[in-house]
Amino acid sequence: MKDLTYIIPTRIESEDRLKNIITSVTYLLKNIPEAKVIVKEVAEQNTFKFRALPEIKKYVEIDNLTHIFEQSSDELFYKTRILNDLILLAKTNVICSHDVDVVYPIKSHQAAYDLIKEDKADFVYPYGCGVYQYQVDYPIEVFTSFLESGFDMRVIVPHCRTESSTIGWTQFYSKEQVINGGMWNENFLSWGAEDCEFYFRFNALGYRVARVNDWIWHFEHSRSHNSHYHNPKFMDNHNLWQWLREQDKGSLIHYMQQQNYWKERVQSARS
Repeated sequence: MKDLTYIIPTRIESEDRLKNIITSVTYLLKNIPEAKVIVKEVAEQNTFKFRALPEIKKYVEIDNLTHIFEQSSDELFYKTRILNDLILLAKTNVICSHDVDVVYPIKSHQAAYDLIKEDKADFVYPYGCGVYQYQVDYPIEVFTSFLESGFDMRVIVPHCRTESSTIGWTQFYSKEQVINGGMWNENFLSWGAEDCEFYFRFNALGYRVARVNDWIWHFEHSRSHNSHYHNPKFMDNHNLWQWLREQDKGSLIHYMQQQNYWKERVQSARS
């Protein structure tokens, strides 16, 4: 999977988030060492560099890891903007946007990657829709055992419960096609409905959206307003999503053509 970049936006707001990003980044670097991983942290403090990276280096080489830090005191985490920043930074034809709090089988990564490389899909969700989520209770002792075991899933199985899975967490896509179709909608701020809009729009525009029907492990974490309904922008996001989901293909194309952020991104990609 040499033609693949994982892009990971983050703000490490809690000890849970710290454990989770150490887990997910180490898992990727250990199991898919030929791929690139870019982490962009937007926060007041450079927590990844000083707390996550030393732990990751205990377990894996970091030659293919890039960490970008953008200092910001903004209360809201602008995930869609960061994802678009990283899409343009990626030098590979296949990109995987990846939340910090999930892992899933390497065969699912390979299957999703192959579908895009073989031109059988433009976007791939590497887990099933339905009951394909293992929600993981992840205290420090389980975290330590999981990493020290080399990611033996038997370590976390006793701490899992099954939950539904739909369209969040992680997506593989063609860099060319995600740019052509509007990228992530930067009118969605902080948390809420951006994943729904992304999935809906690329389906509605006629892109080939596929799935790998396998499990995903989602690690528990405390939630700030940037990952909760208390997000002050949640209702704005929700209302925009409700309006967009009623639009037909022609209306969506017209809407995207009016977005200055997308025009600027496309110009940057082509320059």
